[in-house]
Amino acid sequence: MRMRRSTRAIVVMAVAFVACCVSAVPARAGGKSSDSVGAKPAPGSSLSRGGWFLLDTQPGATLTQAIHITNTNSHAVSAHVEGVDATTSDHTGVQLGRPGAAVASVGRWIVVSTPEITLQPQEQRDVSFTVRVPLGTKPGQYLAGVNIYVPLSSQSTPPSAPKNGVALGMDLQFRRAIAVEVDIAGARAPKIVVTGAGPKASSQGIVLGIHMANQGNAFARGKGVVRIPDTNTDFSFDMDTFVPGTAIVFPMLWTKSVVPGRHQVEVDIDYDGDRRTTWNGVVTIEGAGKGDLEAALRNVKAQAASGGFNWLLVLAAVLLLAFVAGAIALRRRARQPAGFKYQSI
Repeated sequence: MRMRRSTRAIVVMAVAFVACCVSAVPARAGGKSSDSVGAKPAPGSSLSRGGWFLLDTQPGATLTQAIHITNTNSHAVSAHVEGVDATTSDHTGVQLGRPGAAVASVGRWIVVSTPEITLQPQEQRDVSFTVRVPLGTKPGQYLAGVNIYVPLSSQSTPPSAPKNGVALGMDLQFRRAIAVEVDIAGARAPKIVVTGAGPKASSQGIVLGIHMANQGNAFARGKGVVRIPDTNTDFSFDMDTFVPGTAIVFPMLWTKSVVPGRHQVEVDIDYDGDRRTTWNGVVTIEGAGKGDLEAALRNVKAQAASGGFNWLLVLAAVLLLAFVAGAIALRRRARQPAGFKYQSI
């Protein structure tokens, strides 16, 4: 059985990873940007309807697929191709490992034939990779991914700050990422569980982290609600794709200040059409724990207040990322072959 349409994972995405370097020039910025390349599954690949790699197979199998990579730049580039793990982001939804990230899970099944290739301007080439499913792998849906990117040539140096101004430095690391789903035949079902909750200080107030996991062997997607009667909290959320075998701490902004007491927390999640999980527990804020939380809240608010340039930094980052996203969309639209549908997280 293939992944249900309602629990789809990511397909192909273009991402810019941003590293900000800040010192205390509204009109001045620094940083570097990597080149980007085009990448898509090569013709003849085993794909889902959405366009990501989808391999129906069995334990011990070895399968080979390929990625079609294009150098769209006016100069030669050396692109890296690597397998990465897939996890669930804190707000739910699939998240593929960053470039160069350590691989500890399903990403280890992927072996790339040519991890680094040099492409001349406008050159196109297929790079194959092999998925080796370990013997003894149980039935279920497994997810990894492949990153394709050109590394930054070197680390940038934070811009020097003039008096009475802000210097903003950003390094942009572009990548293409394609999901690789491996389906092992047999009974499968998601199993969402909630194991606890705990408060944490943030610049906006107290965040309640809901500890959630998918202990099943299939993707899950649904809706949930968190209720805390004594603070009049009734928080609803959409649960995007939850990868099997992963756990998260889902953050929910709770109160503006520390509210002492024993708070009854109710979590109710409906998913996968007719499945449901509930959790009831108590979050206690009193004694030394209350003092620690109040101190942490004062500290993070003081840090936010001390950075007088924060709003300018955020605005600059948002504008830059909006520009980058627009450029990516235009490039992708120009390259996208007829009938190939791109999706994102």
